[in-house]
Amino acid sequence: MNNFTEFIAVLPDYLGIFLLMFSTFLIGYFSASYFKKTKERKIIKRLKEEVNKLQVRPRKNERAINDIETIFTEIKPKIVEVVKQTQENINEETTKETIAEKRVNNFIEYTKEKPKLNFEIIGLANGKKDDLTRIEGIGPYVQQRLNEIGLFNFEQISNLRSTDIVVITELIDFFPERIERDNWVEQAKKLKFQHSR
Repeated sequence: MNNFTEFIAVLPDYLGIFLLMFSTFLIGYFSASYFKKTKERKIIKRLKEEVNKLQVRPRKNERAINDIETIFTEIKPKIVEVVKQTQENINEETTKETIAEKRVNNFIEYTKEKPKLNFEIIGLANGKKDDLTRIEGIGPYVQQRLNEIGLFNFEQISNLRSTDIVVITELIDFFPERIERDNWVEQAKKLKFQHSR
């Protein structure tokens, strides 16, 4: 019993020491946790800035080319040109008979009349030239081909009818029904409206 009373008498001293040690532990624990999180935030912020610097950002006017047909449309003329040059090199060593056949074929090609666009309905450019590559499905090469046949602006393309689209497809040697699928006429109407503001 005597030991128990001595224990009770000393208990407030031990309790005070325990509370002092426990509060010191808590202060140390929370301080370390705070400093660790602060350090991690600084590291994360620095890493984000480095990643942002390394990222390649597309230019404002650059469009991503996702459509394989558009890419093929751009490459097709170059392929055709290489094939023609190769054929010409082979044909230089031909006989007189093949030369005569070649002349007949050329005569047939020249006498075939190409279709013509109805510029009374489509309208003339009158010096107004728009960036037709803003229309999805028209790349630089297709724009060049359209310019060669007299189409230069959104107004003209917005006036196209189905018969005109068939003629354009033949004149620029384009994929059949591609103009309708990409909906050039509606895109041109929207761009014409935006351009007129």
